[in-house]
Amino acid sequence: MLHVFLSLCLSAAPFTLHFPPCRQVSHMVEKIQNLLEEMAIYYTRAYPHIRNACRRILIRCGLYRPQN
Repeated sequence: MLHVFLSLCLSAAPFTLHFPPCRQVSHMVEKIQNLLEEMAIYYTRAYPHIRNACRRILIRCGLYRPQN
């Protein structure tokens, strides 16, 4: 029974369903790179504001004490 289960789980058919062809993967990677490049611009501007907001929340909750 274990052999049948493993042969079904590790057969080639599920891999062809989960992994797209190479052309689509390279297109998807290109889109992800473009998205990350666009996000980097906003992240560098928003990072100090997010960091200050988190620090203020932690100070109010008593979980963070600023160093003098």
